[in-house]
Amino acid sequence: SDVCSSDLQLEMLRKLELDEDAHISIANKCRQRGIEFMSTAFDIGSLRFLNETLGIRRLKIPSGEITNGRLLLQAAKTRLPLILSTGMSTLDDIEAALGVIAFGMTVPEQAPSSTAFKRAFSSDTGRAALQNSVTVLHCTTEYPAAFEEVNLRAMETLRARFDLPVGLSDHSPGIAVATAAVALGACVIEKHFTLDRSLPGPDHRASLEPAELAA
Repeated sequence: SDVCSSDLQLEMLRKLELDEDAHISIANKCRQRGIEFMSTAFDIGSLRFLNETLGIRRLKIPSGEITNGRLLLQAAKTRLPLILSTGMSTLDDIEAALGVIAFGMTVPEQAPSSTAFKRAFSSDTGRAALQNSVTVLHCTTEYPAAFEEVNLRAMETLRARFDLPVGLSDHSPGIAVATAAVALGACVIEKHFTLDRSLPGPDHRASLEPAELAA
C-alpha cells in the first residue's frame, strides 16, 4: 500500500528527536564549553521548557511558525530577545508577526486582537521594543539553496521596511553567501553544520563540515 509523505516525514523526525534529558545534557555541555545554548520551539510547551527549565537567553522563531500567533505571543511575553526567520513569508506576514510580538512585549495584559496588534506595531513603545529585541532573518527555504535563489537584497528590503537588525538564515553551500551577507550588514548568520555531509538525513547536504564552520 502507498505510504503518504507526511507519514514518512513523521517517522524520520521521531528517529531524530531529542527528549528533554538530552536537551539538558547538551545545554550543560555548552555551558562547560562557553557556548550559548540555543534551540527552536515549534509549540508552546517546548517554548516553556526552553525558557523555564533551560533558561535560554534568546528565542528563535522558525519560518514555519511566523503565522502562529499564539506561539509568537507567548515568545514575546518572555521578554527574551527574538530571532525571527522569514522563509516563504510575505512582507505583510512579517509585519503581522511583528505586530503580535510588539503587543506581547508592551501590552500583554490587554485583550489580543488584530487591531491591537496593528496598534502595538505602530506605537512608539512597540517600535522601541522591536528594535531592542528582534532580529529578522532573510531565509530561502531550500536545502541546499542554490546561489541564484538566495536573493541577498531581500535582506536589505527587510531592513528598509521594518528598520530592525537583519541577518541571514543561510542554507547555501559553503560560506561565500554568509560572508557577503555580513558585508551587507547582517548581524546574525544561521548555518547548519554536521560532522559529515554524507551522513543519512535531510539536512546534511545543506550543512557545513567542521573545517568550513571554523573558516
